[in-house]
Amino acid sequence: MKRWYNPYSFYVNIIFIRITGGVSVKDHSRAWSTEARLQFIEFRLYWEGRINRGDLTQHFGISVPQSSIDLRRYVELAPENVEYDTKRKAYFATTGFQPKLITPSARDYLAQLEMLQAEQDSPFSHESFVSSPPSFDSVPLPDRVVQPSTLRAIIKAIREGNAINILYQSMTRPEPTNRWISPHAIGSDGFRWHIRAYCHERNRFGDFVFGRILDLADTKESNAKPEDDNEWNTLVELTIAPNPVLPEAHRRVIELDYGMENSQVKLVVRKALASYLKKRLGLIKDIAGKSAESDSTIAKQHIHLMSEVDLPSSSASVESAT
Repeated sequence: MKRWYNPYSFYVNIIFIRITGGVSVKDHSRAWSTEARLQFIEFRLYWEGRINRGDLTQHFGISVPQSSIDLRRYVELAPENVEYDTKRKAYFATTGFQPKLITPSARDYLAQLEMLQAEQDSPFSHESFVSSPPSFDSVPLPDRVVQPSTLRAIIKAIREGNAINILYQSMTRPEPTNRWISPHAIGSDGFRWHIRAYCHERNRFGDFVFGRILDLADTKESNAKPEDDNEWNTLVELTIAPNPVLPEAHRRVIELDYGMENSQVKLVVRKALASYLKKRLGLIKDIAGKSAESDSTIAKQHIHLMSEVDLPSSSASVESAT
């Protein structure tokens, strides 16, 4: 049995039930109001810098004339926020853009990415058919702060292929340092989000935690290429099984918990994210890769890593959802 590793499948369903109130998003005419469409326009302008009629018709299933009306309404509401480019036939956010309908939230934007991941895993994961859900709850986690202005600047640098200068506080240095990075993706370990970028100081690709960015400065053109990030573009297949030192009854419980067949399950993950997955499974103590089996905890581990194999490069041609 082979599965994509996705820590969000349950969490994302809860988010979307709350947002839609259980209304199917495929019923566009009833599910979306004019106010929601205007908020969508502002969301796209703030986070992506542009919007056109096609974005509205595709997302909401409305007619082209209706999308034109909605865009005109937004221009009347916030004329200082948008400029129309006649050549590209799209509206672009101005440099002085100030949201009027939404409160920019990095948490909301990242939740949208989690929903995109859920859509890849299941055709039903982005909407709910439940009308009378049972009482349910989930364990809260401390909020890992991501400033919306920081997230927006990083997304813009990714979109434009630029390098950006950041003031970064790492765990290995006592004082923050300025460094140029060329971001090309963002990822999550299930608890906190980070930037995948080329570091021009260390001359290699690495991960930069959003919350450790203290300030942002200039941007410039970058010659770093996302396709050169081998760890991000390579998928690995982890085969895990119950720890063989456990009693048989305990091993059977673990097989049931993880839906194993023939006492094993295979997980496919980007190589750049594999260490985070192994840490979640208790296979390593830290991202640096120290094995948890190097001390007396081996008898307490539930999971055993049987193999870790790189998949063919063509397998990595998947949509980036993290």
